[in-house]
Amino acid sequence: MSAANPIPSLNPWFSPPPAGAPAPKPLRAIGLVGIDRIGIGIAHWCATRGLGVILFDPESAALSHAVDAVRKQFTEAEQRGEITHDAAHKAVGGIGITTSVDDMEFCDMVIETVVEDTASKRARFAGFSRVLPPDAVLATCASVEGIEELFATTSAPGRVIGLSFFAPVYVAPQIQVTIGSQTERLTAERVLHFISVLGKKPVVQGRPRNQA
Repeated sequence: MSAANPIPSLNPWFSPPPAGAPAPKPLRAIGLVGIDRIGIGIAHWCATRGLGVILFDPESAALSHAVDAVRKQFTEAEQRGEITHDAAHKAVGGIGITTSVDDMEFCDMVIETVVEDTASKRARFAGFSRVLPPDAVLATCASVEGIEELFATTSAPGRVIGLSFFAPVYVAPQIQVTIGSQTERLTAERVLHFISVLGKKPVVQGRPRNQA
């Protein structure tokens, strides 16, 4: 990966794209499931980079706490001179909250950061698969084995991928991408472009499918 081309090759995992293939559709509206320290950090950084964000949690009190935490991160960023007050105000305005899975229907990608049992993840992913557009990306912090368990939750398993952020998100330079056995190249391409928009470096892992 060079400075001129910050997106690494996916050829170890996939066949090269056909000539004239269209550019991957950008991921602009990001749904976040799991409003812990990592989730709050992702919301803050995505909004800073001009992306739309919607926070999901079944408990309204948890959402209120998350919004306060995100605002605090923006306040701290202002104090560090990393963002102006007007830009911070605009970015916060791009963050929505919801207690209903149905409100995630316009998201281009959902990122789930909850560390818990696979059964709970499967139930949640089945719900998101039902309401999200058929080409929306379903990203999880699950292990390689956990990702394999999630493929059965959707009729389009190619859109499932692993995505793990590190704390603090605004400082950590890398984001880990885990490619599962059924993850499609287009899904991985869209996620790598998303990471580029965030100004981060992707670290890709998973069992190679091709010889690079």
